[in-house]
Amino acid sequence: MPSIIIVDDESIFRKGLRKMIGDLDPEWEIAGEARDGYEALQLIEELQPDALLTDIRMPRMDGIQLQQMIRERFPQLLCVVISGYDDFSYVQQSMRQGSRDYLMKPIEREELVKVLRLLKEKLHQQQIASSGKTHLEEQQIRQHVSEHLVTGLLRGSVNESDLKILHTIGIDFKWPYFTCMVIKLDKHSIGSDRYNVTDPSLFQLYIQQLVQEIITRRSNGICFILSETEVVALLNITDRHKAMLNVKEIGETIRRQITTLSNMTVTIGIGQAAEGVRSISHSYNEAQIALLYRLIVGGDKVLEYGDMVQREQLQGEVNPCSWEKLDQAINEGNCEQAGVAARAYVNELCMSARTPETVHQQLCKLLIQYYELAGKLGLTKQWLGMKDMKAVLFDICSISSQEELMEECGLLLVRLAACIAESAIVQGADPVEKSIRYIELHYAKALTLKEVADYVYLNAAYFSTLFKQRTGKSFVERLTEIRVLEAKRRMAHTDHKIAIIAEQTGFTNIRHFNRVFKNETGLSPKEYRDRIQEKKDKNAG
Repeated sequence: MPSIIIVDDESIFRKGLRKMIGDLDPEWEIAGEARDGYEALQLIEELQPDALLTDIRMPRMDGIQLQQMIRERFPQLLCVVISGYDDFSYVQQSMRQGSRDYLMKPIEREELVKVLRLLKEKLHQQQIASSGKTHLEEQQIRQHVSEHLVTGLLRGSVNESDLKILHTIGIDFKWPYFTCMVIKLDKHSIGSDRYNVTDPSLFQLYIQQLVQEIITRRSNGICFILSETEVVALLNITDRHKAMLNVKEIGETIRRQITTLSNMTVTIGIGQAAEGVRSISHSYNEAQIALLYRLIVGGDKVLEYGDMVQREQLQGEVNPCSWEKLDQAINEGNCEQAGVAARAYVNELCMSARTPETVHQQLCKLLIQYYELAGKLGLTKQWLGMKDMKAVLFDICSISSQEELMEECGLLLVRLAACIAESAIVQGADPVEKSIRYIELHYAKALTLKEVADYVYLNAAYFSTLFKQRTGKSFVERLTEIRVLEAKRRMAHTDHKIAIIAEQTGFTNIRHFNRVFKNETGLSPKEYRDRIQEKKDKNAG
């Protein structure tokens, strides 16, 4: 008996269509009903129907998007679209996606009979042409579905409900935390001759298979090839701290085994532990940012995001005031001031640095920081266009002229300031995003909840509730977090006294600063600075 699923956001229409099919052709089994494309994909995975009747216009995922997904994941599934709009463009799109036929609302009984007969004939032809999928084909489909869904998790476009689909195909994420690894081949380690005479995809496939084997033995997760140059692993872990130590060990094991077994090297970026599937994209972005530090520290390493952002700056530190002016101008979207401050920063850096490498390394760190800022604001593509940050950093490192360096960095940072200014105009209606930007710019003064609420034109009590709902933290918690992060940066990168840093970051007195800092980091300010200095001394030695 052939089976069919009905997809429409109107319950009355689904029930009516179910009854019509039952009356017109009792041989059809109505396997299930779905309200939109997301529900339909879950039902298809669970029930494996022969055919699908789907509306075009639906919330969350419409019929066109659903057909695109079906075409990739379930190419044998027969699809017929239903449209309540007499617009042939929708029908054309559907037919291009492989739709077998279409019906217009209100559905005529005679038309439905013809469509059902056509579907049964096509199913009969499929049965004759093939006795069914082999085990290998089923594995390939399951791998494709899992990779598609996990890619969605990395991009932030998939939610908790999609984990059920992964579970049905044998991938079970049972722990609350996730972390991402991005593994990239160091091309120079294999030589241009070896790389050019071999299909590059074979290197990626080798890395993916080895990484998956290690993860299967040591952890819980999936590894797959995301692009021509990128292998990604998503690991499901039990907690934020203890499990992350294990993740780093897994990264080191991967790095060593690839070198030992294949005579080539890889560099691995690791994002921090993220809670829940909605935060997976943050860990993935952090892994990519960590990987950018390969330009500074070299390849054949495991680079963990938390370690990278706390790395000490190299000798030849310029006056931090010039950086603060630049940072303020960019965050405020002041293009003119950003251009002036960028040129001044590069000029001071070139005058004080001991080697050209120091200049390039310092600028790479600066640009990586703003790349992270652009990512948080959703402005990366608007800022860099079709170029990725790796290419930008390579271009910067190839410049040996001070004037050219000032010009190129000035253009880059002015463009970012312009993007931020434009974004502030377009997105200014979001009070929480606007308030966070305000806090980041004015953390050094005695900020109050009422002041920030007034700035975004909201009642203080309502703003407090909204802020907690949207960010998961209270206004005071977020303000404290920003102040402590800035204090850590200043202690790592300047020689200012701790009391001065406490005052510069908005703390009322040194006792209050010491107490809050230790609560947030587990170390006193002096212990934190001593630990940073130990790392500097170790690296210098």
